[in-house]
Formats: sequence, C-alpha cells, structure tokens
Amino acid sequence: MHEINLVAEPRNGEVKAKNLLIEGKIPGVIYGAEMETISISLDKVEVLRIMKRVAETSSIVLTLDGKEYHAFLKGVQRDKVNDSVIHLDFFVPSSGHKMELRIPIRLVGTPMGLEKGGIVDHIVNELPVSVLPKDIVEEIVVDVSSLDVGHVLRVKDLDIPEGIKPLLDDEDAIMLIALPRVAKEVEEEEAEELEEDVEPEVINKGKKEEGEEE
Repeated sequence: MHEINLVAEPRNGEVKAKNLLIEGKIPGVIYGAEMETISISLDKVEVLRIMKRVAETSSIVLTLDGKEYHAFLKGVQRDKVNDSVIHLDFFVPSSGHKMELRIPIRLVGTPMGLEKGGIVDHIVNELPVSVLPKDIVEEIVVDVSSLDVGHVLRVKDLDIPEGIKPLLDDEDAIMLIALPRVAKEVEEEEAEELEEDVEPEVINKGKKEEGEEE
C-alpha cells in the first residue's frame, strides 16, 4: 500500500485556528485508542498537494518531533464559503484493531451492454468494509466488460481480498446496465397514445347506442 508522508508541528492550544490559517498553516489532531490526542499544525501547501490523491484508505505517515505516526485521514473540515480545508483529523489504529472504512471501487472495461444502447447506473462507488490496517487496499478493481443490458453487478461478484469483510449484503447491487431511457420514454408515449385512441371509441360507441335506442 502506497504511503503518503507529512511533517506536522505541535500546535499551541492558545493560538486560534484562524490565525494559523492566515499564517499558511492548517490545524489538525492525531488521535487513537492507545494514545492521547495531539494537536498539530501542517503546512498548507503540503496539505493541498496531497488532498487530490488522499483517500480514506490512504496510509499516512505523520512525522512529529522525530516520531512517526501511521495514521488514516478520518475527517476533513472545510470552509462553508470557499470550501477550503480548515481542519484535519488523523486516526492512528491500535494493534489488531479493525477499522470501518470505504474502499473505492474502480470499474475497468466497457460493458458490452453499452454497444446495445444500455446505460451504466452506478449505485455504490465505495464499498464499506471492516478490515485490519495491514489488510487495507487502496481500491477494488472489477472488470465489467462482460455485463450486458439488464445485468447487475453485486457485492458477491467482487474479487475482495482476504481479510476484508464487506458491510453490505452479498446481493446488494454495485452497478447495473439499465435499458436506454429513450426507449423507455418512447414506450411510455406509445402507451399513452394507445390509451387516448381507445377512450374515444368507447365514448362514440356509447353515443351510438343511445342514438339507436331513440
């Protein structure tokens, strides 16, 4: 598993987060079941550099005062106005402790159903799992080239590495190749037109019968 390295500095609790942000630093915390929570600050440029590629499954090595903490990013707070990062939470799992997180699902190949006008409907993009830190993978790759129109990719169809327990049911859908929306709309329109054509015939028939009785 690829590791991301970050250098952290101890943060003085008396310094306001707003002032740190002005100085080009981002406040954060390192916490875990077997350690006291540590307040830290990180270089804003370095944080922005990794944010584009960091995920919940990314292993992050935080170096603080010469000591390394092997952590995972568990929380990102953003500014409500400009969406900039203003706080980070890093979790250090204890030995033998299973984590609950979401592993991205990467689909490869072009479903054969697309050539027939089918549409890919993504239902689950990240698989929630329970896993030991040593067994975490950055993504689960699945080849979907054999999926035809009407086919459904389910949790049980995924090639999940040993040691990873999905938190979804085996029958839960990950994605499906749906019927073309255009075709469905045409079918609905034709059904509506058929109903419109039938109604006048019934009304006319009723009127004719009334006239005959007169």
